[in-house]
Amino acid sequence: MVSKRLALLCLLPALWPALALGQAKIYICKDAAGHTLSSDRPIAECSNRPVREIDKNGITRREIAAPLTAEEKQKKEQDARARRAEELAAVEQRRNDAAILSRFRSEDDIIDTGRRNAAIVQENVKREKQVLAASETRQQAAEAELAQLPSGAPRPAYLRQRLEEADRGVNGSRRRLDDYEAEILLINTRTEATLARFRELRRERAGR
Repeated sequence: MVSKRLALLCLLPALWPALALGQAKIYICKDAAGHTLSSDRPIAECSNRPVREIDKNGITRREIAAPLTAEEKQKKEQDARARRAEELAAVEQRRNDAAILSRFRSEDDIIDTGRRNAAIVQENVKREKQVLAASETRQQAAEAELAQLPSGAPRPAYLRQRLEEADRGVNGSRRRLDDYEAEILLINTRTEATLARFRELRRERAGR
């Protein structure tokens, strides 16, 4: 620190004329070759170098960092996005925690809610299975009628249409049943997660 101050004091005499003319600040930097440069205005040779701004008393008033490289800018932007994502996740977590504590009084409340939601979907499963059974019956009937046609005989348009409609019904019901099964799995997963978080929050409150 002392050596830096001495070097600066040695440099100041060369700058007195500029300071005497009323200049309030001096820029000091080192160029790419390591030479110390100074001026009463921004130094072109140090446009991509760190710069110090000092006053007439030799006191550093500002440290001007070197411009960021393209890679550094990209990293800075990535870090900023990551921090923002973490902040939003924390806000969302606090909101969810508040909702859990305000909605449920006990673990049984959470379990009962999950069961009720799953039961609603199970009713949809039950009805869709009935629809599937009816579509499969129509499908089998159309296939049986087609099988009775003479070998090589063309398929009547009405019979092709009946089979296509039955096929669409069967395929549609099977897709909906898959969706219902996925929904039930999601309900169970959310119920378990809510129950686990509820227990954590209760423990945190008890430990305060």
